[in-house]
Amino acid sequence: MSVRKRSGSGGRKALKEKIVQLYEGIFRGECMTLGNINFWEEFFLLKPKMATLENEIGNLQADQLSGVRENLNTVVHQCILHLSNTHQIKVVYALQTLTGVVRAVYKKCAQLSGFDLVNFLIGFDRAEQEMSKLLQHINTFLVDDSPTCLKDLCLKFLLVLVTGTDNVSSNTLLEYLLLNPVFDSLILLLAQADLRARHGHQAITILTILVQYRKHDSTNPYILNLSILEQELVLHGYSQIVTSSLSGYTQKYEEMVKEGSSSTWLGTLSNMVGNMFIQEDSVVRNEKLRSHNPALMALYEIIHLNRNFITTLAHYQTEGPNIIPSENEEEGGDVSAADLKSVNLLVTFLEYISIAMQDSKSEVAQSNVNLCFIILTCITEDQYATALMHDPNLVYKVKLHRAPMRHRKVGGEVEAHGRPLVCGLIDLMVEFIRSHLMKRLPHQLHQFAIGCIHKVLAYQRRCRVRISYNWRELWSTLIALVKFVVTNESHFIKKLNVFTICLQISTVFNIFITYGDTFLPSAASYDELYYELVRCQDVFDNLYTMSLRYSMSGGEYKDTSIKVTNSLINIRAITAHFQPRIEAWLASQQISTPSETDILEVVRSNYDSLTLKLQENLDQYEPYAEHPNHTPFFTNLVRNMVIDYRQNIVLDDLDLQEVLHNFSSIQ
Repeated sequence: MSVRKRSGSGGRKALKEKIVQLYEGIFRGECMTLGNINFWEEFFLLKPKMATLENEIGNLQADQLSGVRENLNTVVHQCILHLSNTHQIKVVYALQTLTGVVRAVYKKCAQLSGFDLVNFLIGFDRAEQEMSKLLQHINTFLVDDSPTCLKDLCLKFLLVLVTGTDNVSSNTLLEYLLLNPVFDSLILLLAQADLRARHGHQAITILTILVQYRKHDSTNPYILNLSILEQELVLHGYSQIVTSSLSGYTQKYEEMVKEGSSSTWLGTLSNMVGNMFIQEDSVVRNEKLRSHNPALMALYEIIHLNRNFITTLAHYQTEGPNIIPSENEEEGGDVSAADLKSVNLLVTFLEYISIAMQDSKSEVAQSNVNLCFIILTCITEDQYATALMHDPNLVYKVKLHRAPMRHRKVGGEVEAHGRPLVCGLIDLMVEFIRSHLMKRLPHQLHQFAIGCIHKVLAYQRRCRVRISYNWRELWSTLIALVKFVVTNESHFIKKLNVFTICLQISTVFNIFITYGDTFLPSAASYDELYYELVRCQDVFDNLYTMSLRYSMSGGEYKDTSIKVTNSLINIRAITAHFQPRIEAWLASQQISTPSETDILEVVRSNYDSLTLKLQENLDQYEPYAEHPNHTPFFTNLVRNMVIDYRQNIVLDDLDLQEVLHNFSSIQ
């Protein structure tokens, strides 16, 4: 019997387990069936040692690989062959062994160049046949009344497969998943509450990664199938998994804030000192945010591809899923059934964003918020989704969490009364703009935020929808952003084209000016709009001066600055019209500091003589397109998501008693 000296024990030797000896023999290139025709029957009765198995493959040198390829092909072949075995333990151990072998070979091929994964693992001559058999077994185990441990292993195997390479599109084994789809098997796990609770996170993660495979270069059946998916139970199950992931994060955040908001003087002092440093350890926070990227990507893909899913945005989730988190999500991060009562996906999503966007300085956080804003862009572009958000019969209380600032405390305020979802959306965009007036301006995020507001206003104008909303909050926030940009012109102009943001803001104001009478809640709101424009005349004058200067200089920003200059014509006409009339009224009344009521009265009295230019196509916008504008972003995001998930797939040695109990429970 092969032995190995135990370190530091004199001449004493430690016996190796039988399975370890067999691993060593296989990967030395020995013929294991010589003299024992029942070798593989016995092999799959032995409990696999996953760490040892992967280490044996990982320790192979480049010159040894060709010598063990035949044995490796045989191991894979026998694993697949034994998946049809009537002996339950052999089936589980065969699948577990196969999963470990595939993962180890992926790692080895990533380390060495010149080795073809398919040939090294299976062999070119029988790869298609073997993979077809394998995936047929996987589908059967997932669909049939198989024990939990076997379904878990199937999903772990698929996760190992889809996360095998950093670049999903270069993963050659995924071609076989296109030829032998697992889509129907995975979505069945979402339709049943008990299966969804156990396997839902893994199922939608696998689907999401498969959708990424050469999505812009070839026909991907997973994209097609996801886009036409219409089973209501599956769509609601999908929604519940995403909601569970996001609400788990918001709940933990609320608990952290509650613990930190002590009312004692010592607690107050601790909070003051704590706020001098990072609120939450940046590494821990980034890990938490990254752990939710699979759920966010799943949400993005189905909203981007499937219009049938939009109905779930307004659905009350009254079922408590008790969903078990995936490997790379925090344990206990999901909410209980009681906490999930009457939860809504879009409400949870808005609340999640309000937390995630509080600190978007790190690359991880900015990427996370960027994805969230892209999802909101897709939602606000969808006519049906926007109609749902404006439905006065669908009202919700959205608890937006606000970043701590000098003039306010950390935390969130629950609305006293339910409002249409669009109110929460606009509140969120306003909060983002207000809290991100910084020298390191998140330019693209501001564009997304203003773009969402623009799309909402375009819908209200087209459909003549009026909502009860304090529009002055939005106007003052947009004006503050313009003022900030103009004030810091010399800093920003070297790095980015700030005129794109300014053009978006002037377009939003022009929609209010030109079409406000069709969607503002009252005539008084229209008066308040003009009051804000007149009050902040200097801001728009400075913007006009800046844009005019760049439009005449012939630099790289010339075209955009010309558009900004032209878009300010009505705003400047309003301020030029009312300002002298206000001054004349003040002189006649001998008042130096008029009240807001006084100014509003002057505005109401002088509408008739105001002449404005009709501007067309204000409600038009460039539709969102992932390719090519955002392809680099998603390529990098998916790459990081795959790497994170691969590192967190745990292939534990199975407990024999638990396996037997799993099988006996379904007899």
